[in-house]
Amino acid sequence: MKPDDRIFAMDESLEASVRRWGSGCHLVGLFSIVLCAFLPIPFLGALPPYVVWRMGRDRHSFIDEQGREAINFQISMTIYLLVAVILWIFLAFTTCIAAISGVNAAQNALSALFSWILWAGLAIAVLFGLFMMAVIFFGAVKASRGQSYRYPFTIRFL
Repeated sequence: MKPDDRIFAMDESLEASVRRWGSGCHLVGLFSIVLCAFLPIPFLGALPPYVVWRMGRDRHSFIDEQGREAINFQISMTIYLLVAVILWIFLAFTTCIAAISGVNAAQNALSALFSWILWAGLAIAVLFGLFMMAVIFFGAVKASRGQSYRYPFTIRFL
């Protein structure tokens, strides 16, 4: 076996049910994204991975590890998103107030800036969601192969 083949090799030492539970801890994160899109309650996205982790963590240490990783990722992304939304609201509010109170020449420039801030915020939100879906899917695939996965940009709370 070449060194590159080991990267994608499946860990046969883990039972299929353990790998499914580990993968499920990650996959419910996709449900979290949809859930938070319709119910924007902070930290609600960590609830589905928490439920799956609590149900399966005593079965095997792999499930415990991957469940903790999925929960930490959801909490971290919620914190990053909250900070981004607060900054976006601040920028949009201050630009809007400046456009309303400005003179005509400056008002047009500030209105354009306000419009740019709104569109940039929307684009960043879409890219953020796509990033989350990609790494969640990648984590689920790695776990289904029996390999541990550590999410990028994750603060380790658990």
